[in-house]
Amino acid sequence: MFQKILSLSLSLFLVLFLLNIAYAKSDIHIESQINNTLENENIVGLSWSTISNGHIEVGSAGYANISTFEPMTPAQKMHVGSVTKSVLAMGVLHLIFEERLTLDTNVESLLSELNFDNAWSDRSPIKVKNLLDHTSGLDNIRMWQLLSTKPLPNTPLEEAFESSQHNLLKIRTEPGTQYSYSNMGYTLLAMVIEAVTNERYEYFLDVNLLTPLEMHDSSFAFISQRGQFADPLLAMGYYENNVAQSAVPSYLRPAGQFTTTAPDMAKFMMFVLGDGKVNGEGFVRPEHMNMLTEPLGTEAHIAGLNIGHGLAFAKRDRHNVLGMCHPGTTFGFRAYICLFPDENKGFFYATNTDNETTDYEKFNKLFINRLSLTPAKITEPMGKGVELSRLQGIYLPSPNNMAEFEFIDMLFNFIWLEQSNDHLLIKSLQNADRQLLQINESLFRDVHRTQASHVVYSNEESRVFISDGLKTFQKASGITLVLYWVSLIFGLIGLIYILLIGVIRIFKRDKDGLRRIKWVFINLALFSLPIYLYANQSFLKFGDITAASICLAFLSGLLPITLLFSLWISLRGKLQSKLIKLDIASFMMSIQFCLVLAAWGQIPIIFWQ
Repeated sequence: MFQKILSLSLSLFLVLFLLNIAYAKSDIHIESQINNTLENENIVGLSWSTISNGHIEVGSAGYANISTFEPMTPAQKMHVGSVTKSVLAMGVLHLIFEERLTLDTNVESLLSELNFDNAWSDRSPIKVKNLLDHTSGLDNIRMWQLLSTKPLPNTPLEEAFESSQHNLLKIRTEPGTQYSYSNMGYTLLAMVIEAVTNERYEYFLDVNLLTPLEMHDSSFAFISQRGQFADPLLAMGYYENNVAQSAVPSYLRPAGQFTTTAPDMAKFMMFVLGDGKVNGEGFVRPEHMNMLTEPLGTEAHIAGLNIGHGLAFAKRDRHNVLGMCHPGTTFGFRAYICLFPDENKGFFYATNTDNETTDYEKFNKLFINRLSLTPAKITEPMGKGVELSRLQGIYLPSPNNMAEFEFIDMLFNFIWLEQSNDHLLIKSLQNADRQLLQINESLFRDVHRTQASHVVYSNEESRVFISDGLKTFQKASGITLVLYWVSLIFGLIGLIYILLIGVIRIFKRDKDGLRRIKWVFINLALFSLPIYLYANQSFLKFGDITAASICLAFLSGLLPITLLFSLWISLRGKLQSKLIKLDIASFMMSIQFCLVLAAWGQIPIIFWQ
């Protein structure tokens, strides 16, 4: 009997020993992969946590601060950008659990001091759920709200919505019908919290959300690496080429101001994967936990697409698995959280480098492989659908992400659909072609996805749309777009001609020729001044009223005037000369483009409103 027990014990010890060796090798393997990725992608440091059936792992790699050679640790505090929204959303859902709010609370009435411009307010006022799932129809952000040195850590939230900005809260699509990411929307959510609690939203969430979740090293309060609000545990942020960037306050801080650690985010993931209870007591309603990633009520969802954004996360189909995820970007930091409820797994990571050329998707794939997630079942075609030739054509962003750049997005971020045998191709100027397989009459699947990824639908006005649940495009006239491009090309040709011929006439001392173009030539040459001023000021002042921005606004507003004046001078002279005719043609080409820009509100160029 003793020998059997001894033999069984030795066998069990051997199994555990081998498992520990395998586990250690696995840890070494993932650390090696992360370190290689950091080096290859020029990332300074990274901290992460994973959860698998209640088992938590945390880790780190690289540096928290290059200048002091401080190594990154799992307990390092990191800024997480828009991952903040998923955490803040749980605080709002807790207020709903406490019956101090509802998903259908009318935000326009609650925040009546703001100048909402909602053409659908009678039938579709903005509700709390519209802010949570980004279906409010609000614009995303304005440059002055993002890049400004004016806001302080305690600046009242209402200053992000100045009453003088009459079109700031203009609703661009009927609330509830269409997804359009909005940082303004989550700032309004924080104002809703303050309106119903009579407390600063940071304090309320720290006490009533983070404390119950035992996230003691996290906070919604402003924390920086230097100055009055310095925290020695906060990693330094970096851009390309290891350019350091300290944290700065923001007008829209509720949308991206949250400091946390990898272990704390593991606790948050545990809660989200649970049933909405904390220590056995209700905290968020179970039905709302089931809606965290469900895109309910949008036109794309009604048309059959089950990919989109819910009350706190977006459903993401990548690397053959389906997750509920949210990315985050802020000054010098990037972060990502992704959960897989069916398997009770998830991962979070934060990096103290915001590098535009880095392929952060490599980290997502690495952690997905680490968790050994089960591949999603691929959705196959289910029958004959709509004739693909009917869908071919040009599609414009509807709406685009930022209203002040609508004209630019129309010119450069449109897509066009082409039929390729029995497939549909999405083409664009910005990205590689995407091949879509037809699932049924309205649904399509990207060949690199497992689920239906796009839906085509029509509204009451018979306008045709294509949506991936997060971006929507409306079919438009190709002729109109071509005319805008012709206007752009001719306008640029005219302005370049004026600049070049002006330089030539100066060197040739052609006084008569220079007389015709000198005012517009001087106007164009002076644009070098705001370029110089912008290059020598902090990018954080881009949305402020500075010498650079005033100069740019003045010169751009003056340009149509100097063009018209130069045209008038030229028309007064003898028109037999070919040079005079060329001058007149260049003025007219430039003027027509200025008129188009003015019609779209692009002249004068102003970023502080």
